[in-house]
Amino acid sequence: MKTNIVLIGFMGAGKTEAGKILAKNKGLNFIDLDCLIEKKEGMVIADIFKKKGENYFRNLETEILKELDKNKSDISKIFKKYTDASKDKGKEKTVKAVNCENSIMTGKESKNWVISTGGGMPVFNGNMKLLKNIGTTIYLKADAKTIYERIKSETHRPVLGGKGFTERTVSDKLKEREKLYGQADMTIYTDGLTAHASAEEIEIFLNFY
Repeated sequence: MKTNIVLIGFMGAGKTEAGKILAKNKGLNFIDLDCLIEKKEGMVIADIFKKKGENYFRNLETEILKELDKNKSDISKIFKKYTDASKDKGKEKTVKAVNCENSIMTGKESKNWVISTGGGMPVFNGNMKLLKNIGTTIYLKADAKTIYERIKSETHRPVLGGKGFTERTVSDKLKEREKLYGQADMTIYTDGLTAHASAEEIEIFLNFY
């Protein structure tokens, strides 16, 4: 099995929460790539979309993935690079993302990582190939209704137009991305599962991979 575990899937699929639990259970490091981007830029993702546009954000995702691919045997170098840069430039205090607090943590022993990706990351710029180079890719799959119920009260989802999106909006976007998500090494269905249960399912599948 490859050293790192890469979680992909639509927003609200549970990648970050299940990823943190999985990392803790297996004694691995954990990193949320959305948070890494926010640290690099010194602003939350919604503001990156608003001020610089989606294309700029998608290119940032690819840039970071290429760095991770080059350093996949020791991702801590990239983690330290952007964390230190954020502090040096005073950006740390400006980033107050809804999902970013405490979502990047490092284990004391292992050099292996559980990596949570943004929902659109596998879809653009040939990123899926990079993700598969970096580690074992796992698609956390949930249907549109489940995802909508999980995120319907959130207003920081720029890909869905911020607030006021519908279950149909989620369904249409999910259909666009399903083909790329389906290229993952394995798929875990998270409908009806808690984050802890999803992490347990991943562990079971990894034992047979």
